[in-house]
Amino acid sequence: MDKLDQLLDKANERLKSINAGILIYKRGNKLSLRGTLPPKPVSGKDKPYQQYLSLGVYCNAAGIKQAEEKAKLLSSQLALEKFDWQDWLNGDRGIVLETVGSWIDKFEQDYFDRRQRTVRAETTWKVEYQSMFKRLPRDEKLSDRVLLDLIFSTEPDTRIRKRAVMVANALAKFAGLNVDFNRYKGNYSHRTKEVERQLPTDKEIKDYYYSIPNPQWQFVFGLMACYGISNHEVFLVDIDSLQKSSRLVSTYRKAHFGVRRIWCLYPEWYEQWDLGNPNKTLPQVSGNNNRDLGSRVTKAFKRYDLCLPGDLRHCWAIRAMGFMPNPLAARLMAHSEKEHNQTYQRWISEEQEDHFYRLLMARADRPLPPS
Repeated sequence: MDKLDQLLDKANERLKSINAGILIYKRGNKLSLRGTLPPKPVSGKDKPYQQYLSLGVYCNAAGIKQAEEKAKLLSSQLALEKFDWQDWLNGDRGIVLETVGSWIDKFEQDYFDRRQRTVRAETTWKVEYQSMFKRLPRDEKLSDRVLLDLIFSTEPDTRIRKRAVMVANALAKFAGLNVDFNRYKGNYSHRTKEVERQLPTDKEIKDYYYSIPNPQWQFVFGLMACYGISNHEVFLVDIDSLQKSSRLVSTYRKAHFGVRRIWCLYPEWYEQWDLGNPNKTLPQVSGNNNRDLGSRVTKAFKRYDLCLPGDLRHCWAIRAMGFMPNPLAARLMAHSEKEHNQTYQRWISEEQEDHFYRLLMARADRPLPPS
């Protein structure tokens, strides 16, 4: 046992001898108090329970001495029923209480210190975090109540509510507020909220392709239909790879799956639509992030009266059932198999079920009954 551990043990022995009901704990390289404390205003609990209270002081001789005094003060406040969480979540715990804007700026700096500032990371920051931070009062002191007001400014059981809770939890944790807002996130799921899709048939996809008068946007549509890539990803793939084979190489999801090759379904479309022609080019579009790029595609599809861009990805996923095992299809789409099944299998029509059954029954190597 080193010297600091001995000092900590002696401090706790003195606290026990006066029945303080509070002990000092070393958590990482800092000290916290632990005892039966009243529930926080946003905890959802109605009775006192065992909790840690971070002091924000380091585990050294001076810190242990300060922690012991804080433990006595806390014990006294509890006994006299003068305990107030705001006294301990703010200045009294050794952390300077700063404005919301100051904490947001520090959070953003830390966010990009821990990841490369790529187009994808910038998009995630703007969509998931910055959109919520803009709703917060930058000049006010950061507190549980400020974050709770952010959450309650959104509708329950919606995607925006779920995002608000995620952002509030992240900022609170970063600032050292010992709160958890998960009880307010509700039951939103993109699968339960998604409108019923009317996916085009493969014949309709082919007709859409030939109806596009602009050759560059026709090329975009052909790539998305044949390879199941998303609307922004079409601008982030290696077009030169098409000249070597009918496979398309994408590095868009490199952080998750590495460089991945995607096979063309149907390979006949690759030949018929001449996708490997080196003279084919993508349209020149402006955009600083994935959302901007995807928006250009969505507007073009609407302009030419086509299906929804996401429908082509859904159709590729379903079409792949007739060509390859689900784990391989999921990998080519940069999904886990669970995500792949949950997202796409629900849109398989009865006609497609019949089609896949006929394909399987026609296989020469299908299982046979005993003779």
